[in-house]
Amino acid sequence: MIKLLKFSGHWIVAEIEEVPDVEFGDPDCVLQYPCEVTPDGLVQFPPYSTDRELVVRSSEITLIAEPDAQTSARYYDLKKVETE
Repeated sequence: MIKLLKFSGHWIVAEIEEVPDVEFGDPDCVLQYPCEVTPDGLVQFPPYSTDRELVVRSSEITLIAEPDAQTSARYYDLKKVETE
C-alpha cells in the first residue's frame, strides 16, 4: 500500500514498511520506490541516487496520508516502468 508522506520538507509517495525491533532513534521505516511529488508530476527520490529503498526514522515523517487517485495512478505507472 502506498502513502503520501511529508518528509524533510518534501512530499513523497512511497510504499512504507515498518522495521520491527529496532533501538530507539534508529531508522525504523523502509520507503520502497520513493517518488517526490512536484508541480510537474512525480520524480524519483532522492535525486542523484539510484537507490529504490530507503531506511529512515519515522520521527522524520511529519504527515502520512492516502494519496489521491491521480497521484496513485502516476506512482504505479512510474513504478511499472522501473520494475520492467
